[in-house]
Amino acid sequence: MKNLTMTIFVSLIMLQLGCTIVDRPIPPQSYQPAAAPMVETMENRFSESKEADTNAVESALMWSARYEELSVKTEKLRDDNSKLTIGNTNLKHDIQKLQDELDRTKAELKDANEFLQEMNLQLSKWKGDVLGFRDEMRNAQATQLEALKQIMKILGAELTE
Repeated sequence: MKNLTMTIFVSLIMLQLGCTIVDRPIPPQSYQPAAAPMVETMENRFSESKEADTNAVESALMWSARYEELSVKTEKLRDDNSKLTIGNTNLKHDIQKLQDELDRTKAELKDANEFLQEMNLQLSKWKGDVLGFRDEMRNAQATQLEALKQIMKILGAELTE
Protein backbone atom coordinates (compact mmCIF):
# COMPACT_ATOMS: atom_id res chain seq x y z
CA MET A 1 0.00 0.00 0.00
CA LYS A 2 2.85 2.36 0.87
CA ASN A 3 4.63 1.64 -2.45
CA LEU A 4 1.41 2.29 -4.39
CA THR A 5 0.91 5.59 -2.59
CA MET A 6 4.52 6.62 -3.26
CA THR A 7 4.21 5.66 -6.94
CA ILE A 8 1.04 7.70 -7.36
CA PHE A 9 2.60 10.61 -5.46
CA VAL A 10 5.77 10.58 -7.58
CA SER A 11 3.79 10.33 -10.83
CA LEU A 12 1.59 13.27 -9.80
CA ILE A 13 4.69 15.34 -9.00
CA MET A 14 6.20 14.49 -12.39
CA LEU A 15 2.99 15.51 -14.14
CA GLN A 16 2.90 18.71 -12.12
CA LEU A 17 6.50 19.59 -13.00
CA GLY A 18 5.60 19.52 -16.65
CA CYS A 19 6.84 16.60 -18.62
CA THR A 20 5.77 18.17 -21.88
CA ILE A 21 6.16 16.94 -25.43
CA VAL A 22 7.76 19.33 -27.87
CA ASP A 23 5.69 19.68 -31.06
CA ARG A 24 8.47 21.14 -33.16
CA PRO A 25 12.16 20.33 -33.29
CA ILE A 26 14.46 22.56 -31.34
CA PRO A 27 17.05 24.17 -33.64
CA PRO A 28 20.65 23.65 -32.57
CA GLN A 29 22.38 26.69 -31.17
CA SER A 30 25.24 28.08 -33.13
CA TYR A 31 28.40 28.38 -31.10
CA GLN A 32 30.99 30.96 -31.92
CA PRO A 33 34.55 29.72 -31.71
CA ALA A 34 36.59 31.07 -28.84
CA ALA A 35 39.09 33.76 -29.70
CA ALA A 36 42.58 32.39 -30.18
CA PRO A 37 44.82 33.39 -27.25
CA MET A 38 47.73 35.59 -28.02
CA VAL A 39 50.83 33.63 -29.03
CA GLU A 40 53.10 35.60 -26.70
CA THR A 41 50.86 34.84 -23.74
CA MET A 42 50.78 31.15 -24.60
CA GLU A 43 54.57 30.97 -24.89
CA ASN A 44 55.28 32.81 -21.66
CA ARG A 45 52.67 31.27 -19.41
CA PHE A 46 54.98 28.65 -17.93
CA SER A 47 58.19 30.71 -17.91
CA GLU A 48 59.54 32.29 -14.77
CA SER A 49 58.35 35.79 -14.04
CA LYS A 50 60.89 38.57 -14.59
CA GLU A 51 59.98 39.95 -11.22
CA ALA A 52 60.41 36.74 -9.27
CA ASP A 53 61.85 38.56 -6.30
CA THR A 54 58.69 40.60 -5.56
CA ASN A 55 57.33 40.17 -2.10
CA ALA A 56 53.72 39.98 -0.94
CA VAL A 57 53.44 43.71 -0.21
CA GLU A 58 54.60 44.73 -3.68
CA SER A 59 52.31 42.12 -5.22
CA ALA A 60 49.37 43.42 -3.17
CA LEU A 61 50.15 47.00 -4.22
CA MET A 62 50.39 45.96 -7.86
CA TRP A 63 47.05 44.12 -7.71
CA SER A 64 45.49 47.04 -5.85
CA ALA A 65 46.64 49.43 -8.58
CA ARG A 66 45.28 47.12 -11.27
CA TYR A 67 41.99 46.81 -9.38
CA GLU A 68 41.72 50.59 -9.10
CA GLU A 69 42.49 51.02 -12.80
CA LEU A 70 39.91 48.42 -13.78
CA SER A 71 37.37 49.95 -11.38
CA VAL A 72 37.82 53.32 -13.08
CA LYS A 73 37.43 51.69 -16.51
CA THR A 74 34.33 49.83 -15.33
CA GLU A 75 32.79 53.01 -13.95
CA LYS A 76 33.53 54.85 -17.20
CA LEU A 77 31.98 52.03 -19.21
CA ARG A 78 28.90 52.05 -16.96
CA ASP A 79 28.57 55.81 -17.45
CA ASP A 80 28.93 55.40 -21.21
CA ASN A 81 26.37 52.60 -21.15
CA SER A 82 23.87 54.68 -19.17
CA LYS A 83 24.39 57.64 -21.55
CA LEU A 84 23.81 55.38 -24.54
CA THR A 85 20.72 53.88 -22.90
CA ILE A 86 19.31 57.35 -22.24
CA GLY A 87 20.16 58.36 -25.82
CA ASN A 88 18.41 55.26 -27.18
CA THR A 89 15.34 55.99 -25.07
CA ASN A 90 15.25 59.58 -26.33
CA LEU A 91 15.63 58.38 -29.92
CA LYS A 92 12.78 55.90 -29.45
CA HIS A 93 10.56 58.73 -28.17
CA ASP A 94 11.58 60.90 -31.13
CA ILE A 95 10.85 58.04 -33.53
CA GLN A 96 7.40 57.58 -32.00
CA LYS A 97 6.65 61.32 -32.29
CA LEU A 98 7.83 61.38 -35.91
CA GLN A 99 5.82 58.23 -36.70
CA ASP A 100 2.68 59.85 -35.27
CA GLU A 101 3.35 63.01 -37.28
CA LEU A 102 3.94 60.93 -40.42
CA ASP A 103 0.64 59.10 -39.89
CA ARG A 104 -1.20 62.42 -39.46
CA THR A 105 0.46 63.82 -42.59
CA LYS A 106 -0.48 60.72 -44.59
CA ALA A 107 -4.09 61.07 -43.44
CA GLU A 108 -4.11 64.77 -44.39
CA LEU A 109 -2.64 64.00 -47.82
CA LYS A 110 -5.23 61.29 -48.38
CA ASP A 111 -8.04 63.71 -47.49
CA ALA A 112 -6.53 66.42 -49.71
CA ASN A 113 -6.19 63.95 -52.60
CA GLU A 114 -9.84 62.89 -52.25
CA PHE A 115 -10.88 66.56 -52.13
CA LEU A 116 -8.88 67.36 -55.28
CA GLN A 117 -10.38 64.40 -57.12
CA GLU A 118 -13.87 65.54 -56.16
CA MET A 119 -13.06 69.10 -57.28
CA ASN A 120 -11.74 67.75 -60.60
CA LEU A 121 -14.99 65.87 -61.16
CA GLN A 122 -17.05 68.96 -60.35
CA LEU A 123 -14.90 71.11 -62.64
CA SER A 124 -15.33 68.63 -65.49
CA LYS A 125 -19.09 68.63 -64.92
CA TRP A 126 -19.14 72.43 -64.85
CA LYS A 127 -17.18 72.61 -68.10
CA GLY A 128 -19.63 70.24 -69.72
CA ASP A 129 -22.55 72.29 -68.45
CA VAL A 130 -21.03 75.58 -69.66
CA LEU A 131 -20.18 74.20 -73.09
CA GLY A 132 -23.62 72.64 -73.36
CA PHE A 133 -25.20 75.93 -72.30
CA ARG A 134 -23.22 77.74 -75.01
CA ASP A 135 -24.65 75.42 -77.63
CA GLU A 136 -28.13 75.96 -76.24
CA MET A 137 -27.61 79.75 -76.30
CA ARG A 138 -26.38 79.60 -79.91
CA ASN A 139 -29.39 77.52 -80.92
CA ALA A 140 -31.74 79.90 -79.08
CA GLN A 141 -30.13 82.94 -80.73
CA ALA A 142 -30.33 81.28 -84.15
CA THR A 143 -34.01 80.56 -83.54
CA GLN A 144 -34.57 84.17 -82.45
CA LEU A 145 -32.85 85.45 -85.60
CA GLU A 146 -35.02 83.15 -87.76
CA ALA A 147 -38.14 84.41 -86.00
CA LEU A 148 -36.99 88.01 -86.43
CA LYS A 149 -36.37 87.40 -90.15
CA GLN A 150 -39.86 86.00 -90.56
CA ILE A 151 -41.38 88.97 -88.69
CA MET A 152 -39.41 91.37 -90.84
CA LYS A 153 -40.53 89.51 -93.97
CA ILE A 154 -44.16 89.72 -92.88
CA LEU A 155 -43.77 93.43 -92.26
CA GLY A 156 -42.41 93.86 -95.76
CA ALA A 157 -38.77 94.48 -95.17
CA GLU A 158 -36.23 93.46 -97.73
CA LEU A 159 -33.72 91.03 -96.29
CA THR A 160 -30.21 90.62 -97.53
CA GLU A 161 -28.53 87.36 -96.84
